[in-house]
Amino acid sequence: MQSISAAGDGLNFLFKCIALYNGSSFCLVLYLLGLVFIALKGGKELKRIFLYPGLIILFTVYNPLLPLIINRFFDINKEYYRFMWIPPVCILPAFLAAAYVMGEGRSRGFRIVGFAGFLLLFAGIGSFVYGKGYVPAENVYKIPNEVMAVSKLIRENTDMKYPVAVMDRDMQMEIRQYDATILLACDRTQYLDFLGDVDEDQLTREKNEYVNRLLSVIAKYEKIDKDSFREALNKTNTQFVVVERVSPMLRYLSDAGLESVGTTGSRVVFKFELEDPQYLDLADYSGVW
Repeated sequence: MQSISAAGDGLNFLFKCIALYNGSSFCLVLYLLGLVFIALKGGKELKRIFLYPGLIILFTVYNPLLPLIINRFFDINKEYYRFMWIPPVCILPAFLAAAYVMGEGRSRGFRIVGFAGFLLLFAGIGSFVYGKGYVPAENVYKIPNEVMAVSKLIRENTDMKYPVAVMDRDMQMEIRQYDATILLACDRTQYLDFLGDVDEDQLTREKNEYVNRLLSVIAKYEKIDKDSFREALNKTNTQFVVVERVSPMLRYLSDAGLESVGTTGSRVVFKFELEDPQYLDLADYSGVW
């Protein structure tokens, strides 16, 4: 959902959200068919529980104009798709199937065949977690081994208890789940907003000035003035830069004065000698907890 925006995609924003939400399954189609069935054949109670709320959701959540209106007041780019969890997409088809199979006067044979038929139907319209085979995790942490290797390499090349680093997007998102003692020059929201070209007000732009310089180089491969880049490293106390081995910025980083301290499969770890390193420490609550 991070690749789309209400401002940039306009009326297509909603339909892109639906496509990403639905994936390769047809569960949403089955839900809509269930609503049509209730509208034609359902009783008052079914309509009260499923149809009328569904119509309200159709003209609100699934109204392509609504996200554009809300976005004028709030940034909903990364949150709007959560509204799509409101409709009982899985509950309604399952309920109708159970009501049909277990209806009065159904024989045991009919129920067995009906159960098997609906089971095959639901399995066929969905997507299988292991459809492409089971891929065992590389380690007990359920993260790539390279994340652990990057963490170890940083630890071997610093005397800081909490070193600061900036990395390519995938490594940035993964290492925060493994080693919280490696502080990141920017948080997840800053990183994703930068990649999504989210508009910033003047106050936010001033706050993120140095972080945006780092991300211009690491994430967008822009060769900004090297002095400006080094200033951003010093201002954010960033001692390590991790990029992919195929990154076009390897030569730039070397020319900017960073030293390669090792590689870990598909990553290169650079170290920057800070002019005035800040040895950060975090609050210790061990005496309380």
